[in-house]
Amino acid sequence: DVQYVDIDHMERQLDFTIGPRFAGLPALINKIKGEGMRFIIILDPTISGNETNYPTFSRGVQDDVFIKRPNSNEIIYSKVWPFLPNVQINESLPEQTQIQLYGAHAAFPDFFRNSTVEWWKREILEFYNNPTDPSRSIKFDGLWIDMNEPATFLNGAIDGCRDDLLNMPPYIPHLGYREQGLTVKTPCMEGQQYLADGTPVRHYDVHSLYGWSQTKPTLDALQSATKERGIVITRSTYPSSGRWAGHWLGDNTAAWDQLPKSIIGMQKEKDLYSIYCVQLFLFLHLRAFSIHVILAEISPLVQQPERLFLRQDPASWNSTFEEISRNVLNIRYTLLPYLYTLMYDAHAHGSTVIRPMLHEFVEDRTTWEIYEQFLWGPALLISPVMQKSAVAVNAYFPNARWYDYHTNEDIGVRGQFKNLAAPLELINLHIRGGYILPWQIPANTTFYSRKNPMGLTVALSDTLFAEGQLYWDDGVRIGMY
Repeated sequence: DVQYVDIDHMERQLDFTIGPRFAGLPALINKIKGEGMRFIIILDPTISGNETNYPTFSRGVQDDVFIKRPNSNEIIYSKVWPFLPNVQINESLPEQTQIQLYGAHAAFPDFFRNSTVEWWKREILEFYNNPTDPSRSIKFDGLWIDMNEPATFLNGAIDGCRDDLLNMPPYIPHLGYREQGLTVKTPCMEGQQYLADGTPVRHYDVHSLYGWSQTKPTLDALQSATKERGIVITRSTYPSSGRWAGHWLGDNTAAWDQLPKSIIGMQKEKDLYSIYCVQLFLFLHLRAFSIHVILAEISPLVQQPERLFLRQDPASWNSTFEEISRNVLNIRYTLLPYLYTLMYDAHAHGSTVIRPMLHEFVEDRTTWEIYEQFLWGPALLISPVMQKSAVAVNAYFPNARWYDYHTNEDIGVRGQFKNLAAPLELINLHIRGGYILPWQIPANTTFYSRKNPMGLTVALSDTLFAEGQLYWDDGVRIGMY
């Protein structure tokens, strides 16, 4: 159970700082951890270079961690966050004037370099254990890394890019802003980087590896700080990223058209699991069975009213909705041993966790077109409502024996569609015959759920056969297998 905190906790979006409105954050983290929950903070890769006293940047300069122009000691600066608290930026002014008035010089660490890896680790450790004021130590359990495509709010650099051939090469993929070259919302391609063995490379050559290069150093630093397994989730990945980090799909909104898009995105990620092995996803309520946030991003920037969203957490609704949410989340908690086993299997063998129906029934051409239903592993079929005000769902059941999760009854339908009642309080869930699902009595948090009795649901096939597996460990120790 995790509380995430976005950049709002920072002082003017500066990594490894706490803003005045979040002075109570260390105590809050300690409180919710005492209740069996976890806490994850966000870190962006870019570091502000125009602060009067920002040790993270000063130490980065001293350790020579930032991407520079080739054959030069000149750091390439861009602009990352286009807003500052209580400041209205006049976008009609020239870019250089904006920077002078509003700040936002942002330098990009080169995570390929050994010096950068050590600097990044030290900054993370000192944020976890504040050496000058222990009361300001941030005892996070995981790290959320963002903006590492790498992303900027300015094309290229503050003073422009200088290598026309690299930034506007003869062939440019069909990007959204193809006519503007390769530097749209990202740094200049001529930036000089260095591999761990000292080999110089251009940013042009390793651009797509930026997020990849940040993941392992972040995980190593996290585990060094917490002495536990922990998690890192990253917005930018590349094949093999999943060895060190999970993947989140970016922001979406609480709109009906986002529901099927989220399922597609989630399954697309899982399709790539045999390549990426990316197993960790953000928790959400689709209702409770999809894994990327359906709720609109809630960003408490009171200084920026235009960025505020209506509260959409279950507690902000009426008691009926609270009870419905509690019930569906309890189902999720009940099935966590099964989900955890699927995660282990994905980690160990490259299998998929959330999968489209065609993965299991590839010879059934009907499943090829279905994207609004999905499976947890091979055995649990989820048929959610995707349309506003709908109270029924037309669900497809491939050729297998299927049992209603809620009643344990054989529904007697196979190889055809069936219209299922779907009132607000009901998620249609079905267990595939031939499988055994491990489960556990739920508690308020997974920390306490793990201590509860466990059981098995045995769903027999037509031949009265069923099989399953359970992977279980303490969920904490590094290297547990």
